[in-house]
Amino acid sequence: MEYFTFKANERYFGVEAQFVHRVLEGMPIARVPLVPACYLGLIYYRGDLFDVIDAANLLSSGAKSLNRKDARIVLFKWNQRKLALVPDEIIGLVWFDNIKGDGTVYSHNNFSVRIITPNAVWDSLLELSYGRPSKV
Repeated sequence: MEYFTFKANERYFGVEAQFVHRVLEGMPIARVPLVPACYLGLIYYRGDLFDVIDAANLLSSGAKSLNRKDARIVLFKWNQRKLALVPDEIIGLVWFDNIKGDGTVYSHNNFSVRIITPNAVWDSLLELSYGRPSKV
């Protein structure tokens, strides 16, 4: 199965490629007050509203992302849900066989990739307290 892989705070993650809707550059993010630290804001893209999440902050114990102006935003769509992640770096598509489920770790080109699902990311967001990061 093909997985979209990215880097967040020196860790590698993979999400099933079928959930990736688009990858955007230079999209303005509308800031939202009083939200958890990993929540960057909202974007409106072609009729859909996406919550924008700092991947490093959510997936790597509250680490701050690189916050570059040219950061890429990865849009995910699944089961009537929409979410956007801002990773530190996009690695690309990688093929893994025999995936055992969410949280499984596989080696690829001298790095370990942790498989996650959009639902796991969404569930982590729902567990957050305002101003405190959580870990998937």
